[in-house]
Amino acid sequence: MKDIIELRHLLHSQAELSEQEKVTNYIVNEWISKTHPDLQIEKIGGYGLAALYKGKQPGKRILLRADIDALHIPEPNVMDYRSQHDGVSHKCGHDGHTAILCGVAQALSECRPEKGEVVLLFQPAEETGQGAKAILSAPQFAQIVPDSAYGLHNLPGFAAGQVLVRKGCFAAASFGLKLVFDGKTAHASQPETGKSPSELLAVLIHQLEKKREMLKVVKPLTTFVITHAVLGEETFGVTPGHAEIWLTLRSFDDRNLEMLADQVIALCQAKAKDYLFDFQFTMHEAFAGTHSNDNNVAVIENAAKRLGLNLGHLTEPFRWSEDFGRFGAVCPIGFFGLGSGFSQPALHNPDYDFPDAILETGIRMFLEIINEELK
Repeated sequence: MKDIIELRHLLHSQAELSEQEKVTNYIVNEWISKTHPDLQIEKIGGYGLAALYKGKQPGKRILLRADIDALHIPEPNVMDYRSQHDGVSHKCGHDGHTAILCGVAQALSECRPEKGEVVLLFQPAEETGQGAKAILSAPQFAQIVPDSAYGLHNLPGFAAGQVLVRKGCFAAASFGLKLVFDGKTAHASQPETGKSPSELLAVLIHQLEKKREMLKVVKPLTTFVITHAVLGEETFGVTPGHAEIWLTLRSFDDRNLEMLADQVIALCQAKAKDYLFDFQFTMHEAFAGTHSNDNNVAVIENAAKRLGLNLGHLTEPFRWSEDFGRFGAVCPIGFFGLGSGFSQPALHNPDYDFPDAILETGIRMFLEIINEELK
């Protein structure tokens, strides 16, 4: 495991933002080439890469996925492998996920499955919800379309090495909604000659907050939060003519999310019309819900049991979103959590660092899933 740990540290030191994973792509391609896959796609969906390993006999094809991008968070940790890129660091553990999949590649280079095929997919731009969509749209994806797919995410707050599963929704669907209102600027000494959206902004924020309170009783979870608001420019001499409200909507049910978005947009359109303002909206960073197929969950459970691991069942989905959910439109998927320790800082916390102690467990789980699926 020493080489896998060293690889994880190297990846950590070279943390790169979504759609900028050039060095990460190079490092992983160098590693994968040494495992002699039957097919290596060096770039897919941007800086993603894929490797296919064929078994001795024909059979189904399964895909295992890791994410490779980092976050716009400074690295305060003092360690030899701290991020070399100012303001960018692996505070979600994608360096660990990538190292785990590289460990699987190493094992496959030494022992191919008896039958079937395994695709190892290193996905870029997970944090923005753009990576999976880009890969599914890439022409090269036709070469690796799977019959079944699996992914994992480390989970602080759970026992180190514990495997967490849930049938159905594992992580929420979500997207950003930008609501834009335009009027007319004026000199601050003559506000009556312009059309300021300040009153409209205040009314809408109040009504949206009331709606959010009402959504607390909706099951399964369906809600939103105001993350940003804009009124005019940073000046004392001009009255505002432009306003924006940014929302993040999320739900455990994809259909409920669409209905909520329609309701919010309709409210804003009506109010903008009442106040005689131009209105437009755009959607950003859309994540599909991650819904594990029952059969895939059973495969994960069996793998954990055979390995003698601590297996836990989640009663509620996670409120955060995971870009892996988009692969559910192509094939049945299974997603599981890998506990990273009770004392581990939370994901996206500046002090977070993926624990090397669970790398081997992640590798063993993926290899056992391969055995179960391709037996």
